[in-house]
Amino acid sequence: MSQAAPRRLVVGYIATDRGRDAIALAISIARSIDVELVVTIVRPESSTLNAANAIPADGSGIVGQQLEDWLDEALALIPEDLRARGVIHASANESKGLMEVAEAEGAAAIVIGARAATLMRQFRIGTVASALLHSSPVPVVLAPSGRSDIGPITRVTALFGARPGATALIGTAVKAALELDVDLRLLSLIENDGLAEDEVAEITEFTEEYGGAVLAKRAADLFETGRAVVKSQAGADIEEAAESVDWKPGDLAFIGSSRLGRGGKVVIGARARRLLRVLPVPVVVVPRRSSSDV
Repeated sequence: MSQAAPRRLVVGYIATDRGRDAIALAISIARSIDVELVVTIVRPESSTLNAANAIPADGSGIVGQQLEDWLDEALALIPEDLRARGVIHASANESKGLMEVAEAEGAAAIVIGARAATLMRQFRIGTVASALLHSSPVPVVLAPSGRSDIGPITRVTALFGARPGATALIGTAVKAALELDVDLRLLSLIENDGLAEDEVAEITEFTEEYGGAVLAKRAADLFETGRAVVKSQAGADIEEAAESVDWKPGDLAFIGSSRLGRGGKVVIGARARRLLRVLPVPVVVVPRRSSSDV
């Protein structure tokens, strides 16, 4: 009887703080679940460069050696008791290359670092993250700048709404909580600006009943033992509601894709982008239909 293939995370690496943030978060995840880290550097295909700067097809030469050195530096950051290996992959661009490696490796997710935070913005989405957040077939895990070394995962929080597609998000969060053996929190954020108190109460009751019903179908044991809870948080807008949420070390937030997402790919919507401005913890963006185990 053959053994099941190991679960893998593709970790996008560049030799900057952004790359080190991705490594730090991947280590935290690997401390909590048995996965192999595939640290990936994407090098431009020769056809995308001019003749004077072209990298040989086999990756040799000065630039090729530099990439090898950077990959060695990245792997040296990972403790020896964790499973990790490196890949240098040629592609037209970094986001495309990371998706190609994820497909080839059968990866559960792609981990990348966000760009340096700016005033009033927790995650600054660069071109690579933006491309992945509009086309990745697997969840994209965003490491916040400078705050990615969070230790072992302690809780999964799914920020859900009672709309089509929420079941995929909740299902993925349930799987993650079970695999990580941590508590699960389903949290609905409510914009109460202009609403009467009874309207807020009605929305709160509806969303909590909806989340509880989905959760009970997928993880009755978690729900019955109190390891999973369903809550709501209201605010004048989505950012204020999110900023009022309590977080603890080791928290991992899950958010869903836009209703416009098709074909099981990540498509980040306006609501999710607003959340990324204020969430202070690592974020997993889930495809509209996801079967991922992470």
